[in-house]
Amino acid sequence: MRASYLIPALLALTLLLPASGHAESADQAPRFIATYFLTNVRCPSCLAIERLTEKTIKAEFADQLAAGLLQWRTINIDGPGNFHFVKDYNLYTKSVILTENVNGKEVRWKNLPKVWELLGNEEKFRKYLKDEMTAFMAGL
Repeated sequence: MRASYLIPALLALTLLLPASGHAESADQAPRFIATYFLTNVRCPSCLAIERLTEKTIKAEFADQLAAGLLQWRTINIDGPGNFHFVKDYNLYTKSVILTENVNGKEVRWKNLPKVWELLGNEEKFRKYLKDEMTAFMAGL
């Protein structure tokens, strides 16, 4: 009598798995992107934010970059077709934006405005960026 309940239960469990039979494949894993949005006009502070952000990401998140879980990029909003980012992320100045994409769709984003406040202190800047990115990638 127990066997008659076991077969329907096993069938129900197989319906919960994707067609591949695995709970989740690597291409379905969330992908995080750290983007520095800039313009054609570049001041020393803007260049420093870009440099420190790139340096921190490459040092602190090398494994995530290598695994394809994290991408670092810059986007010039003055470039062709890029102005929509101003509206998409409420940009009013050069900014570092973190995004999470699931199955090819952006599901959330966060602006890191304190990069401007902490620009004069590299240690605090790097700690802020590392802490914010770690929390964001943990879903906090």
